Amino acid sequence: MNILLINNYFPPEIGAASHLYYYLAKELLKRGHEVYYLTGIPRYNVDKETYEEYKKRKKVFIENEKGIKVIRVKLPYIERHKFIRRGIEHFEIAYKMFHYTKSIFKDLRIDISLVYSPPLTLYWTANKLKEKDNIPFILNVQDLFPQAFIDSKAINNSLLIKFFQKMESKAYFYADLITVHSQRNKKIVEKVCGDSTKVVVLENWIDENEVTPGPKENEFSKRLKVFEKFVVSFAGNLGTSQDIRVILDSAQLLSDYQDIIFLIVGDGVKKETSVEIAKNRNLKNVIFLPMQTKSVYPKILHSSDISLATLEKEVKTPVVPSKILSIMSAGKPVLATMNLDGDAPELIKKAECGYVFEAGDSKSLANAILQLYQNEDLRKKLGGNGRKYIEEYLSVKTAAEKYEKLFTEVINKNK
Repeated sequence: MNILLINNYFPPEIGAASHLYYYLAKELLKRGHEVYYLTGIPRYNVDKETYEEYKKRKKVFIENEKGIKVIRVKLPYIERHKFIRRGIEHFEIAYKMFHYTKSIFKDLRIDISLVYSPPLTLYWTANKLKEKDNIPFILNVQDLFPQAFIDSKAINNSLLIKFFQKMESKAYFYADLITVHSQRNKKIVEKVCGDSTKVVVLENWIDENEVTPGPKENEFSKRLKVFEKFVVSFAGNLGTSQDIRVILDSAQLLSDYQDIIFLIVGDGVKKETSVEIAKNRNLKNVIFLPMQTKSVYPKILHSSDISLATLEKEVKTPVVPSKILSIMSAGKPVLATMNLDGDAPELIKKAECGYVFEAGDSKSLANAILQLYQNEDLRKKLGGNGRKYIEEYLSVKTAAEKYEKLFTEVINKNK
């Protein structure tokens, strides 16, 4: 098949969205398909110099990334704190990804496209390609927008809420099929689209050959001088949904244990405040680092004894943070704090790879860290369970096989 992946993110950008689809693209290519990947020039979690280099190029161009044909569209670099401009950008992305690429798609034969949401607006790009070239599309819903933003009160204007809810309904209506990463997400999406046959659960995946167990003593841990410490890490976005305060509260509770170090790696809107809190509390057991490159990320996990996934109590949508899969794939125990009625707690319980506590429960988190600090055998058992579960159920190979079947079904239905 000639498959088009549509996603706002692609390496060298760092983050869950770019890694997820990059892994899938590589696996589909390996399985004999032609893979095209429509995205923007690198803008998120990259240095400004990288963006400026790409900005010098044409408004649309094709790169060959190890066989993947990456169609890049020139898009603006917008600072994280400019929320309104970033909101407008989502519509700009969808518009330019279609209009700038018309000449390219005129000469391509695409059988089907798979769209990553968010941003939800990219459904419009895929639907325009469907109208123009009869390309059916599957909408892969990762975050429930606008519900997640309503829950976190990032959107509270009733007119805006109605506008985005209408857009969500349209996206689900025009999609030929919708994939979600959990059963609870399926129920929520079904309510909006009103068609249970249109929504399929396809759990998220990871390239288990890229994120593997590895030695704690490595170039990263040596450079940071933590390879002889007990490292509790959090690596990823420090955004509105992530609870960084619960980590700092736990660090304070365990400040008497000089061997226990909390390593927080990443950037986002909560970075500055979190650094300030740690400074005001004189938390000498907390280290902050900026977002690291994709190649360094596995070494952060290797350097860790435990890794964390923490969400705010306002996050009520049943998300499974992608960092959990990375932690499991690296063979490390997962400790999480979040609402307990979501899919992530169920995954951790099913895989027997760690422990999960109610959102904001720093005492239970600190106690669990202490328990694992004192019990190396338990750490090895939980980490090994997680790795085994990834290999059996959540590998990119498994995901590619499932998507191949869905692609074939959708293409045949549209003939």
